[in-house]
Amino acid sequence: MAINGIGSSFNNMYSLQNNYNNYRLQMALAKSGLSNTNRTTAGTGTSTGTSAAANGSVDFLKRYNTVMADLLSSANALMGANTSGVMNDLSVSSSDTDVAQASIQYRTRTMTAKDMQVDVRQLAQAQQNTGNEVMGAQEAEGNMNFQIESAQGGVINVNVNSLYDDGTTKSNRQMLREAAQQINSAKGNVSAKVVENDGKVSLQITGKETGLQNAFTVSGEMGAAKGAEREAVSAQNALYNVTENGVTKSYASDTNSVSLDLGRIGLQLKDTGSVNISTAPDTKKLVSAVEKLAESYNSAIAFLGSNTGRGSGVERQLRNLLLGIAPEKSLDLLGITTNSDGTLKVNTETLTEKLNEEPGLARDIIGGANGMGARAYNKAQSAMGVNSVSLINNDLKTAEEENMTNEFNFMNMFARSGAYNMNNYYALGLMVNYLA
Repeated sequence: MAINGIGSSFNNMYSLQNNYNNYRLQMALAKSGLSNTNRTTAGTGTSTGTSAAANGSVDFLKRYNTVMADLLSSANALMGANTSGVMNDLSVSSSDTDVAQASIQYRTRTMTAKDMQVDVRQLAQAQQNTGNEVMGAQEAEGNMNFQIESAQGGVINVNVNSLYDDGTTKSNRQMLREAAQQINSAKGNVSAKVVENDGKVSLQITGKETGLQNAFTVSGEMGAAKGAEREAVSAQNALYNVTENGVTKSYASDTNSVSLDLGRIGLQLKDTGSVNISTAPDTKKLVSAVEKLAESYNSAIAFLGSNTGRGSGVERQLRNLLLGIAPEKSLDLLGITTNSDGTLKVNTETLTEKLNEEPGLARDIIGGANGMGARAYNKAQSAMGVNSVSLINNDLKTAEEENMTNEFNFMNMFARSGAYNMNNYYALGLMVNYLA
């Protein structure tokens, strides 16, 4: 038996529009993560018709943002314009570490890959004075009273009496030990020690720092330290030439720790000779970053491909990715191939070899202004900014259709209409027809 619906068509239309607006509000809240998708319809104990659809759409949008954010991050790491990315995370190498050891001292935005030749003509060294050898056990012939004056003006006075307080004579060894102790206690720019060999001893005085500015002179009554006023090793500066872009410049340094490229590269000079110093992105880090980009790119294609039915926006973003992030010939040059489904495959051996053989060309293809990193970044950025509704417009349409054709939901939207529920006989008729 069917009971015909009784009531104003205007009231029915008003309630229908009201329910539709409520549904749109639910979807908006769901997108913001604020809806309670598990709540039940008042007075019925049944779940809302849009809960499952809202859950699926919200989960999809969350996953979409995660996938595209991962692609954006992977691409950003390879962009040359990103000063903190792997393309600007330069490492420095030396062709001969026995001559010079290179290191990055600090990084700047203007730091670029380059090659330099360094010719080390002379190493910096500290002055060293060594006294004559005397028999250590032999009695000292006289007192010591001398001065050590540095090139910078500092003076150390050394005074050693040859006699003990009881009047006995000190040995040469004792005299030199006391002299060394006084020198070291002064904490000047030199240090001293007693060198002993087969019972013979001598006083050795050495500058604490290398270079001409750390030279010193010794003068006075030397006693057992006789000969220590003469230089055994002279203080000298490091001398080296740097050739870059065909231009050679000469430099001098009071230490063997020198700087290149306006202080951004540190160089420890170890021996005379020629060495090539090169700065370039770390090949291992660069290969790893390219592999990460390919992984993120492939994941994005697979994710979009499995969700094309959700909305027109998904299809557009998938087509955009399938257009590629670089010409296939350029990718092939680096050992990166494009599969039939648009995904990428990286041959790490070929990529590593190409980075070493033609670093400039490889860097342009990967991190150039129009390189694969920049293109992938732009695609990911575009995907992140797309209107969310376009990504799930098919989901919304399906949810609306389901909501409008569900008998309980349709009945309930009138039952909840406040003043209208007193004469909502049409809702009662629907319920009876459904149960019949």
